[in-house]
Amino acid sequence: MDKDTHHTQRKFISDKFDSENISSLSLFLYESLLVVISHTKYGNAISAANLYTLSGQNDLEQSIASDELINAPNTTGKLFLHHQGFTLVPGMVFNPAHSSLYLSFATEVDPEKDEVTYTGIQNNSIQVLGTSSKTLLQQLDTKLPELELAHGAAHVLDFFLSHTKDLLDQELFIHAAPNSIYIAGFKAGELMVFNRFIVHEEPAFLRYVFIVLKQLDFDQAHCRINLYGNLEWVHTSLENLRNYFKNIHQPIPAQKVSYQKGAENFKNTQLLEAFWHQH
Repeated sequence: MDKDTHHTQRKFISDKFDSENISSLSLFLYESLLVVISHTKYGNAISAANLYTLSGQNDLEQSIASDELINAPNTTGKLFLHHQGFTLVPGMVFNPAHSSLYLSFATEVDPEKDEVTYTGIQNNSIQVLGTSSKTLLQQLDTKLPELELAHGAAHVLDFFLSHTKDLLDQELFIHAAPNSIYIAGFKAGELMVFNRFIVHEEPAFLRYVFIVLKQLDFDQAHCRINLYGNLEWVHTSLENLRNYFKNIHQPIPAQKVSYQKGAENFKNTQLLEAFWHQH
Protein backbone atom coordinates (compact mmCIF):
# COMPACT_ATOMS: atom_id res chain seq x y z
CA MET A 1 0.00 0.00 0.00
CA ASP A 2 1.23 3.50 -0.78
CA LYS A 3 3.09 5.07 2.14
CA ASP A 4 1.11 8.30 1.79
CA THR A 5 -2.20 6.51 2.39
CA HIS A 6 -1.07 3.74 4.73
CA HIS A 7 -2.45 5.43 7.85
CA THR A 8 -5.39 7.20 6.23
CA GLN A 9 -8.71 6.15 7.64
CA ARG A 10 -10.90 8.33 5.46
CA LYS A 11 -10.76 11.40 3.23
CA PHE A 12 -13.54 13.87 2.50
CA ILE A 13 -12.78 16.25 -0.37
CA SER A 14 -15.09 18.76 -2.03
CA ASP A 15 -15.78 18.70 -5.74
CA LYS A 16 -14.06 22.07 -6.13
CA PHE A 17 -11.11 21.50 -3.80
CA ASP A 18 -8.08 23.62 -4.64
CA SER A 19 -5.05 23.67 -2.33
CA GLU A 20 -4.39 27.25 -3.43
CA ASN A 21 -7.75 28.26 -1.97
CA ILE A 22 -7.00 27.11 1.60
CA SER A 23 -7.24 29.97 4.08
CA SER A 24 -6.47 28.00 7.26
CA LEU A 25 -6.38 24.54 8.79
CA SER A 26 -7.94 23.05 11.90
CA LEU A 27 -6.10 20.07 13.37
CA PHE A 28 -7.47 17.78 16.07
CA LEU A 29 -5.08 15.29 17.63
CA TYR A 30 -6.40 12.46 19.81
CA GLU A 31 -4.38 9.59 21.29
CA SER A 32 -5.13 7.41 18.25
CA LEU A 33 -6.53 9.79 15.63
CA LEU A 34 -5.40 12.86 13.71
CA VAL A 35 -8.01 14.98 11.92
CA VAL A 36 -6.88 17.65 9.45
CA ILE A 37 -9.51 20.08 8.11
CA SER A 38 -9.03 22.77 5.46
CA HIS A 39 -11.12 25.94 5.28
CA THR A 40 -11.68 28.02 2.15
CA LYS A 41 -10.63 31.63 1.75
CA TYR A 42 -14.21 32.67 1.07
CA GLY A 43 -16.81 31.84 3.70
CA ASN A 44 -14.44 29.68 5.76
CA ALA A 45 -16.27 26.57 4.50
CA ILE A 46 -14.74 23.13 4.98
CA SER A 47 -13.21 22.05 1.67
CA ALA A 48 -11.53 18.83 2.80
CA ALA A 49 -10.97 16.65 5.86
CA ASN A 50 -8.41 13.87 6.28
CA LEU A 51 -8.55 11.33 9.11
CA TYR A 52 -5.51 9.27 10.13
CA THR A 53 -5.53 6.39 12.58
CA LEU A 54 -2.44 6.36 14.79
CA SER A 55 -0.78 3.51 16.63
CA GLY A 56 2.42 5.30 17.60
CA GLN A 57 4.72 8.27 17.13
CA ASN A 58 5.94 7.04 13.75
CA ASP A 59 2.39 7.05 12.38
CA LEU A 60 1.94 10.66 13.48
CA GLU A 61 5.24 11.74 11.95
CA GLN A 62 4.43 10.03 8.64
CA SER A 63 0.95 11.57 8.55
CA ILE A 64 2.33 15.07 9.14
CA ALA A 65 5.02 14.56 6.51
CA SER A 66 2.66 13.28 3.81
CA ASP A 67 -0.69 15.03 4.38
CA GLU A 68 -1.50 17.23 1.39
CA LEU A 69 -3.41 19.76 3.50
CA ILE A 70 -0.63 20.30 6.03
CA ASN A 71 1.86 20.55 3.17
CA ALA A 72 -0.26 22.93 1.08
CA PRO A 73 0.93 26.53 0.56
CA ASN A 74 -0.59 27.71 3.83
CA THR A 75 0.97 28.76 7.12
CA THR A 76 -1.99 29.38 9.41
CA GLY A 77 -4.04 27.01 11.46
CA LYS A 78 -5.12 25.90 14.92
CA LEU A 79 -4.25 22.65 16.67
CA PHE A 80 -6.54 21.18 19.33
CA LEU A 81 -4.79 18.55 21.46
CA HIS A 82 -7.02 16.00 23.19
CA HIS A 83 -5.35 14.37 26.21
CA GLN A 84 -5.82 14.05 29.96
CA GLY A 85 -3.60 16.94 31.00
CA PHE A 86 -5.81 20.02 31.31
CA THR A 87 -7.58 22.20 33.85
CA LEU A 88 -10.09 25.06 34.00
CA VAL A 89 -9.45 28.42 35.64
CA PRO A 90 -12.09 31.16 36.16
CA GLY A 91 -11.30 34.11 33.95
CA MET A 92 -11.65 36.65 36.75
CA VAL A 93 -8.69 35.18 38.67
CA PHE A 94 -6.59 34.00 35.72
CA ASN A 95 -3.04 35.33 35.41
CA PRO A 96 -1.12 34.04 32.36
CA ALA A 97 2.15 34.28 34.29
CA HIS A 98 0.90 31.58 36.64
CA SER A 99 -0.32 29.18 33.93
CA SER A 100 2.16 26.41 34.78
CA LEU A 101 1.26 26.64 38.46
CA TYR A 102 -2.49 26.34 37.80
CA LEU A 103 -1.92 23.37 35.54
CA SER A 104 0.45 21.62 37.95
CA PHE A 105 -2.44 21.04 40.37
CA ALA A 106 -4.14 18.86 37.72
CA THR A 107 -1.27 17.22 35.85
CA GLU A 108 2.51 16.95 35.76
CA VAL A 109 4.21 19.67 33.74
CA ASP A 110 7.76 19.22 32.47
CA PRO A 111 9.14 22.61 31.33
CA GLU A 112 11.78 20.82 29.25
CA LYS A 113 9.22 18.83 27.26
CA ASP A 114 5.92 20.73 27.55
CA GLU A 115 4.61 24.08 26.43
CA VAL A 116 1.64 25.37 28.43
CA THR A 117 -1.33 26.69 26.44
CA TYR A 118 -4.39 28.60 27.56
CA THR A 119 -7.58 29.35 25.66
CA GLY A 120 -10.39 31.64 26.75
CA ILE A 121 -13.99 30.58 26.10
CA GLN A 122 -17.37 32.14 26.87
CA ASN A 123 -15.99 35.67 26.53
CA ASN A 124 -12.91 34.62 28.53
CA SER A 125 -15.00 33.78 31.59
CA ILE A 126 -13.24 30.39 31.59
CA GLN A 127 -9.63 29.68 30.66
CA VAL A 128 -8.81 26.13 29.51
CA LEU A 129 -5.18 25.27 30.21
CA GLY A 130 -3.28 22.32 28.78
CA THR A 131 0.13 21.18 27.61
CA SER A 132 1.63 20.69 24.17
CA SER A 133 4.63 18.52 23.40
CA LYS A 134 7.54 20.66 22.28
CA THR A 135 8.69 17.79 20.05
CA LEU A 136 5.35 17.79 18.24
CA LEU A 137 5.45 21.57 17.86
CA GLN A 138 8.90 21.36 16.32
CA GLN A 139 7.63 18.80 13.81
CA LEU A 140 4.77 21.07 12.81
CA ASP A 141 6.67 24.35 12.87
CA THR A 142 8.33 23.80 9.51
CA LYS A 143 4.91 23.09 7.96
CA LEU A 144 2.72 25.55 9.87
CA PRO A 145 4.90 28.19 11.56
CA GLU A 146 1.88 30.30 12.53
CA LEU A 147 0.00 27.45 14.20
CA GLU A 148 -2.16 28.36 17.21
CA LEU A 149 -2.52 25.88 20.08
CA ALA A 150 -5.38 24.88 22.34
CA HIS A 151 -6.38 21.91 24.43
CA GLY A 152 -9.26 19.99 22.86
CA ALA A 153 -11.29 20.52 26.02
CA ALA A 154 -11.72 24.16 24.98
CA HIS A 155 -13.47 23.08 21.79
CA VAL A 156 -15.79 20.62 23.54
CA LEU A 157 -16.67 22.83 26.50
CA ASP A 158 -17.35 25.76 24.18
CA PHE A 159 -19.87 23.53 22.41
CA PHE A 160 -21.48 22.32 25.65
CA LEU A 161 -21.82 25.84 27.07
CA SER A 162 -23.55 27.01 23.89
CA HIS A 163 -26.39 24.55 24.65
CA THR A 164 -27.29 25.68 28.16
CA LYS A 165 -30.59 27.36 27.34
CA ASP A 166 -33.62 25.75 29.00
CA LEU A 167 -31.66 23.21 31.01
CA LEU A 168 -33.30 20.96 33.56
CA ASP A 169 -32.13 21.11 37.19
CA GLN A 170 -30.06 17.97 36.54
CA GLU A 171 -28.34 17.70 33.18
CA LEU A 172 -25.32 15.89 31.72
CA PHE A 173 -23.63 16.46 28.37
CA ILE A 174 -21.41 13.66 27.09
CA HIS A 175 -19.32 13.68 23.94
CA ALA A 176 -17.84 10.41 22.70
CA ALA A 177 -14.56 10.45 20.77
CA PRO A 178 -12.08 7.65 19.99
CA ASN A 179 -11.76 5.70 23.28
CA SER A 180 -12.58 8.78 25.35
CA ILE A 181 -15.46 10.88 26.62
CA TYR A 182 -15.92 14.42 27.88
CA ILE A 183 -18.62 14.87 30.53
CA ALA A 184 -20.12 18.15 31.71
CA GLY A 185 -22.61 18.25 34.59
CA PHE A 186 -24.99 21.18 35.09
CA LYS A 187 -27.05 21.76 38.23
CA ALA A 188 -29.77 24.40 37.96
CA GLY A 189 -28.05 25.69 34.83
CA GLU A 190 -24.62 26.10 36.44
CA LEU A 191 -21.57 24.13 35.32
CA MET A 192 -20.51 21.92 38.22
CA VAL A 193 -18.28 19.26 36.65
CA PHE A 194 -16.26 18.96 33.48
CA ASN A 195 -13.81 16.14 32.85
CA ARG A 196 -12.36 13.75 30.30
CA PHE A 197 -12.08 9.99 30.74
CA ILE A 198 -10.39 7.20 28.78
CA VAL A 199 -12.87 4.46 27.82
CA HIS A 200 -11.83 1.12 26.32
CA GLU A 201 -14.95 -0.86 27.29
CA GLU A 202 -18.61 -0.26 28.09
CA PRO A 203 -18.25 -0.92 31.86
CA ALA A 204 -15.73 1.93 32.03
CA PHE A 205 -18.18 4.27 30.28
CA LEU A 206 -20.92 3.37 32.77
CA ARG A 207 -18.57 3.66 35.74
CA TYR A 208 -17.54 7.21 34.87
CA VAL A 209 -21.11 8.35 34.24
CA PHE A 210 -22.25 6.90 37.58
CA ILE A 211 -19.30 8.56 39.35
CA VAL A 212 -20.37 11.97 38.01
CA LEU A 213 -24.03 11.32 38.89
CA LYS A 214 -23.05 10.41 42.44
CA GLN A 215 -20.68 13.35 42.76
CA LEU A 216 -23.49 15.73 41.81
CA ASP A 217 -26.16 13.80 43.74
CA PHE A 218 -28.21 13.41 40.54
CA ASP A 219 -31.05 10.91 40.13
CA GLN A 220 -30.20 8.56 37.24
CA ALA A 221 -33.89 8.09 36.45
CA HIS A 222 -34.56 11.82 36.04
CA CYS A 223 -31.28 13.45 35.06
CA ARG A 224 -31.37 14.33 31.36
CA ILE A 225 -28.33 12.91 29.57
CA ASN A 226 -27.40 14.36 26.17
CA LEU A 227 -25.12 12.14 24.09
CA TYR A 228 -23.01 13.38 21.18
CA GLY A 229 -20.52 11.53 19.02
CA ASN A 230 -20.20 7.95 17.82
CA LEU A 231 -21.00 5.62 20.73
CA GLU A 232 -19.17 2.78 19.01
CA TRP A 233 -15.93 4.63 19.86
CA VAL A 234 -16.69 4.05 23.54
CA HIS A 235 -17.98 0.51 23.05
CA THR A 236 -21.63 1.07 23.88
CA SER A 237 -24.96 1.91 22.22
CA LEU A 238 -28.06 3.96 22.91
CA GLU A 239 -30.03 0.72 23.26
CA ASN A 240 -27.71 -0.58 25.97
CA LEU A 241 -27.60 2.71 27.84
CA ARG A 242 -31.39 2.88 28.03
CA ASN A 243 -31.21 -0.12 30.35
CA TYR A 244 -29.59 2.19 32.92
CA PHE A 245 -30.88 5.68 32.18
CA LYS A 246 -34.47 6.71 31.47
CA ASN A 247 -34.03 10.31 30.32
CA ILE A 248 -31.35 9.86 27.69
CA HIS A 249 -31.17 11.60 24.30
CA GLN A 250 -28.90 11.65 21.26
CA PRO A 251 -29.59 15.01 19.57
CA ILE A 252 -28.00 16.14 16.32
CA PRO A 253 -25.30 18.71 17.19
CA ALA A 254 -25.99 22.33 16.33
CA GLN A 255 -23.99 23.07 13.19
CA LYS A 256 -21.60 26.02 13.21
CA VAL A 257 -19.71 25.13 10.03
CA SER A 258 -20.45 25.20 6.32
CA TYR A 259 -19.18 22.92 3.57
CA GLN A 260 -18.09 23.07 -0.01
CA LYS A 261 -20.20 20.59 -1.93
CA GLY A 262 -18.80 17.08 -1.73
CA ALA A 263 -17.11 17.39 1.68
CA GLU A 264 -20.27 17.29 3.79
CA ASN A 265 -20.06 13.52 4.32
CA PHE A 266 -17.45 14.32 6.96
CA LYS A 267 -20.46 14.81 9.26
CA ASN A 268 -21.08 11.04 9.11
CA THR A 269 -18.06 10.54 11.38
CA GLN A 270 -20.04 12.25 14.18
CA LEU A 271 -16.86 13.99 15.29
CA LEU A 272 -17.65 17.29 16.95
CA GLU A 273 -15.25 19.12 14.63
CA ALA A 274 -17.52 18.18 11.73
CA PHE A 275 -20.24 20.40 13.24
CA TRP A 276 -18.61 22.95 15.53
CA HIS A 277 -15.88 25.43 14.65
CA GLN A 278 -14.30 27.55 17.36
CA HIS A 279 -12.65 30.68 15.97
